[in-house]
Parts: sequence; C-alpha cells; structure tokens
Amino acid sequence: MTQTGLRPTPTATTVGTRSHGRFRGDIQMLRALAVALVVVYHLVPDVLPGGFVGVDVFFVVSGFLITSGLVAEARRDGRISLLRFWSRRAIRLLPAGLATLAAVTVVAWFVAPPSQFSAIGRGVAASAAYVQNWLLARDSVDYLAADAAATPAQHFWSLSVEEQFYLFWPVLLAGLLALRI
Repeated sequence: MTQTGLRPTPTATTVGTRSHGRFRGDIQMLRALAVALVVVYHLVPDVLPGGFVGVDVFFVVSGFLITSGLVAEARRDGRISLLRFWSRRAIRLLPAGLATLAAVTVVAWFVAPPSQFSAIGRGVAASAAYVQNWLLARDSVDYLAADAAATPAQHFWSLSVEEQFYLFWPVLLAGLLALRI
C-alpha cells in the first residue's frame, strides 16, 4: 500500500494515451473505432443503426484515461490538484470548442432563418457552458428522432456530458483520497 492508500496498477495512465511513458495503441484503436462507429452512423444510419454506441465507447475510454491520470497524480503527489486538472481540460478543450461555436454563430447569422436565431443562440450558449445535454432534455428533444431538425450546436451534448464528468469525478476521487478509502 502506498502513502495515498491506493495500490499501484500497471495500467496507470499519466498523460493522454501514454502509460509509464509508452504509447497506448490499444487506447488509440478504441478511440478510432468509437469515432468510426459514430461517423458511419451519422452518414449512413441504415448500415450501422447501433453506431451511436461509439459515443459510449468514447465515454468509457475517456473515463479510464481521466481516472488513471488522477490516480497516478494521487500516487505521485499524495493529492489531486483540482485546479491543475481543470486548467489542463480548459486549455485543451476551450479554444477549439469556442472557435467552433463562434463559427456556428457567424454561419447561422447568414444562412439560418431569423425565426431560428433564438433557438440557435440558446444552443450555442448552452454548449459554451457545457450544459447542452440539459437544454435538450428540458426541451424534450429526441436526438434520434428522424423528423426532428437538429440545431447547429446540438452535437455538443456529448461534450457537455464529458465536461460534467470532468467537473464532478475528480472531486469525488479527491474526497475519497482525503478519506483514505
């Protein structure tokens, strides 16, 4: 048992898809499979009607990587720095996400009918705040409904779920560490 009360495992991931300094091809393959499933599902849903499961695979891979990294940090430092964790996530995800939402807003201004501006604005704002999934739930949007018109930022729902996980999971792990569980 280590100082933190956590047992070492050979699969502890410290950075991205590297474990103990070596490249994790298995993780990259799972990521590629997940992306391929979702892309095929969106392009030709009749070919792969269950392709949306790729999102679940991506969530599991992400959860594994985040948890492994946090556990490795706890073993190394004896604690988890929430500020450092959230800063790294923000630096990694915010620039691309905000640039995408800015582009969506500009394009929507020129191509969307004015009657959609309010809904698009709500979607962009919800996506920027990583609560798109809650907006869709509140509006009772069935993501899989064939006749439902998707909003330009609707696909940010999965990133919203992931960011919410990033918000609460490290706090739970840090709390367990503080209790030495």
